[in-house]
Amino acid sequence: NDIGTLEDLAAMGYRVLALEFPVHVLSSLDPDLRNAEFIKLFVQHLDLYRPGLVILSADQSNTATLEYILRYSKSSPLIKGYINIDSAKTQYTDMERVLGQSVQANVLFLCGGKDTDCLSTSNDWDRYMPSSRVHSFSNSYREFYNEDPVVFNTILKRFIEFVNRAKDSDTATS
Repeated sequence: NDIGTLEDLAAMGYRVLALEFPVHVLSSLDPDLRNAEFIKLFVQHLDLYRPGLVILSADQSNTATLEYILRYSKSSPLIKGYINIDSAKTQYTDMERVLGQSVQANVLFLCGGKDTDCLSTSNDWDRYMPSSRVHSFSNSYREFYNEDPVVFNTILKRFIEFVNRAKDSDTATS
């Protein structure tokens, strides 16, 4: 469903790209290429690090994007933010928890307030990531973004503005 998120962010002056993971059967890419590695190559190829990168991810892509953040956030400090919508990775290892402690990006987990699985795993990740927070949409289960797109888009915009203020203050102090 089109709720205007990409258009709203583009209207604020942000460069907005939507990434669709390749279907390996139909792709000329190496079939063993992990989605997190695909994201890294995509970001490098388009040189998206330059202004500070905020990744917004939903549903099935969350596992790949969270793996990307865990693997590359520390070595790529220009990743400034990560927004995980609707389902944090539920299975994680002790090593991933340790990696979570080194994530330097600001992280926002968004869940429906009635989605106890999403809330539970998001709160678990929140405990291991130093600059993270969880926001729940109290009367919703999944697809809360469709129930009140104005509120949803406002929360995204405020988080991205917060990340950019933090990025600007980092630049001023370095």
